[in-house]
This record gives sequence, C-alpha cells and structure tokens, in this order.
Amino acid sequence: MFAAIKQASEPFPMNKILATLRPPSHQYNGNLLWNVSAIDNHRNSINTSITQLRKLDYWASEFPEGDGITFTISDKKKTSDEILADFRSCFGWLHISIDLPKIDKPAPKRSPLPSLGYEESITINKADIALTQLEDAIDLFLTNKRLSSITLAAAADGIFSGILKSQNRKSSAEETWTSIEEARTATGKNIAGDRTAQDAFNEWNFFQNRLKHHDLNDDKQLEINIFDHAYYAIKRTIADAGKLGYSAKNGHIFEKWILENIFL
Repeated sequence: MFAAIKQASEPFPMNKILATLRPPSHQYNGNLLWNVSAIDNHRNSINTSITQLRKLDYWASEFPEGDGITFTISDKKKTSDEILADFRSCFGWLHISIDLPKIDKPAPKRSPLPSLGYEESITINKADIALTQLEDAIDLFLTNKRLSSITLAAAADGIFSGILKSQNRKSSAEETWTSIEEARTATGKNIAGDRTAQDAFNEWNFFQNRLKHHDLNDDKQLEINIFDHAYYAIKRTIADAGKLGYSAKNGHIFEKWILENIFL
C-alpha cells in the first residue's frame, strides 16, 4: 500500500512520521499512507487518531498490512484542504502531505466485471434497498438471529439517515438528542450526564462499528447486550423510514412481538 511520498513544502519536523493523504475520488475511498516500519511505537496513537477522526463523521479503518488507513467521509462537500486540516488535527504525530493527482483525473474507464449469468443487473432506489434491509433485519430478529440483525438494521439506517440529511432534515437519533438538550435547558438538570451530542452518537454507533470492523489493535472479544442493540437499531431505522414515508411490511409483527414478550 505504501507509495512514494512527496516532500512537503514546509520543513519536515524530525519528531514526526512522514505520511501522504489521498482524499476520496470518484467511487474510491481515501487513503492515509505511511511507511509501516516507521510506526512500530505508535500503535496506540493510531487507534486514538482513528477514534478522533470518527468523531468528525469519517469512517476509517487501518489496513491489515499496517501501512495506513482507508476512509470515507459523510460530508461530500468538504474540500481537500478541509480534509487535510481534519487529518492533521487528528494525527498530530504525523507530518501529512497531500497527493491530488487522482482527483484531477477523470474516473478511469474499466471493463465491466464478468457475470455468472444467473440474473441480470437491475437499478434499484437506495431507499428501497434500505427498506429491504430493514425488513430482513426484522426477520432475523424474530428468528433469534439478532446479532446479524444489528448490522443489517444499521446499514438500512445509514441510507435512511443519509437521505434525510440530503433533505436538510434530522434523523430520529438527532431529534432524540435535540429533545435531551431542550430538557436540559428547561429543567436545569444534566440529563444524560456530561455527554455532548458527538459523545452520544459515538456511543450509539460504537457497537455497530465494532460488529462490522476490526482495527489492528482492537480487542478480540466484545461484550454486548445483543437483544438491546438489535431492538434499538431496528426502532431507530423504523422511525427514519417513517420520516421518508416508508413502512416495513413486517413492522407490525415486530411491534406485536415486543409488546407480548417485553411489555406485557
């Protein structure tokens, strides 16, 4: 993964490791690359920096080879300079230069991937994809396959909440936090402790991320209440789907099961 790195125009600080930032371009993820032999003593720093980056609404994961990270960003309108500033703030132990050639070039033309021929490709609405994922997540929940339902519901809500954001509307999670802040103002009480909005979102997303990714220094075990996280992941997704006028065909079965088994 590591490629030749351009020298930055400013003097290179000797106490930092040289790295190159390649922002996302076309359909490709962004990369932050460094020489793997130079970061042996910085494993904790990598984990800390990735955590800080995720707080800025990036998805990021270290390469298995240990020579950098791959990342995406929710805010597609961020400029390369803004992305570079984010990375420099999170990876203060690196001296980061930016490599832009790929952005300036048109998307490469590639031959289509070979097909098995079993069925034809289709074009499908993103919201319909999310609705199918939500319905499958509910089916998994009801058949006691709740661990997998968490990831599927989270994937669906990633689409629904993204569509809401594109319409300048709040997701159910954002509305929940707005209600907490309003209650804090009205009562003068520190409801939800000293958490900020970003702290709350990180906590909500922590287990979903841990179920999908494994960074180099992550623990090999995870303590999780599977039922609770599956329930809340599905409920948030149902709420966001409803905001967009979508309803899971098995949603009433889920609500009936919850009523009969939890609240009665």
